[in-house]
Amino acid sequence: MKIVYCLNSIRGLGGIQRVTIVKANALAEIEGNEVYIVVTDNKNDTQVAELSSKVHLVDLDVNYYDGDQGRSKIANILVYKKKQVEHKKLLVKYLTDLKPDVVISVGGFEKYMLLSMKNRTWKVIREFHFERKYRQKYSKTRFDRLISSLTDFYDFHFKENKYDRIILLTEEDRELNWKGWKNVVVIPNPLSFSCSTPSSLTEKCVAYAGRLDPIKNCGSLVRAFKTVAHFHPDWTLKIYGLGSEKDLIQKLIERLDLRDNVKLMGYTSDVKDVYCHSSLSVLSSSCEGFPMSLIEATECGLPIVSYQCPCGPKDLIDDGKNGFLVPVGDEKMMAERICTIIEDEQLRKRMGAFAKAKAQDFHLEKIIDRWMKLFRELTNS
Repeated sequence: MKIVYCLNSIRGLGGIQRVTIVKANALAEIEGNEVYIVVTDNKNDTQVAELSSKVHLVDLDVNYYDGDQGRSKIANILVYKKKQVEHKKLLVKYLTDLKPDVVISVGGFEKYMLLSMKNRTWKVIREFHFERKYRQKYSKTRFDRLISSLTDFYDFHFKENKYDRIILLTEEDRELNWKGWKNVVVIPNPLSFSCSTPSSLTEKCVAYAGRLDPIKNCGSLVRAFKTVAHFHPDWTLKIYGLGSEKDLIQKLIERLDLRDNVKLMGYTSDVKDVYCHSSLSVLSSSCEGFPMSLIEATECGLPIVSYQCPCGPKDLIDDGKNGFLVPVGDEKMMAERICTIIEDEQLRKRMGAFAKAKAQDFHLEKIIDRWMKLFRELTNS
């Protein structure tokens, strides 16, 4: 079976790039599969995971963002439009020559092109790595919200129903936003590693891993930890990640006099080691698609305290069993739940064991089996 992933790039410190590589590598190991990744902008940044030699990487070399910092917004729009024409021409020719069985849009520039190609013989799948209303939640200005509303209207009224399948990451997203859609299937992202020796849960360390940007709401986590540090001054919150709010968060740490209790650790490529030397994982996002950090933490046997944002934590955390769900923004309850787990070692270990068992649902082989079942269903129909 010929399987093609289309996305902007597999370079950059993002979960989408990493999980695409992980899935492509695993699919390429199955006898009879040929797996291809087609990208447009693969010159910059760092590749977050090693690509198997069995996966064919095709760079169309469109490079949408080349030189955009020196141009006006109007000039950028005109350049993007020109490059979209070039992109579609190259992509049509490549897919027509290759004759794949399925093509998967990861949600980049290609997502509408794949639907408008004439005489296509392949099935087209769209992956959603964010919950449906993500554009509105990422909008900062009224103009941004207007553009988001128009884009959503175009997307969900004229485009999405034309895909052979739409893949969501959580049941919560389907229940909230996709009722009645017959072409929607839920397949969560897989773990990128396995952990045979989980955390001992004895380190006095709470771990956060993720981007430092507004939607991740790390300032709220730092403020909640002020209370935790008051009752448990020997515990530390370690924040792993980079982003636009790094300096703001550092200033907040200093203003709250938390230098000894909250540490900005920067980016790590070994999150498994981080979790295996921690006793609790936390998430403070106001919006998610599918928080990979949570399933990685559960694989390492960590209990979790998370804001119950849409969407993801509710699918991953059974409240009171492998962690706690907290209303978004309730910093008092966030602090209380963290303290509860810190103060009760037996509870921490019970939750850790339940978390490790929960992680079995997201092991790579199980998720790949679900993908292969979907591919066979589509190509046999």
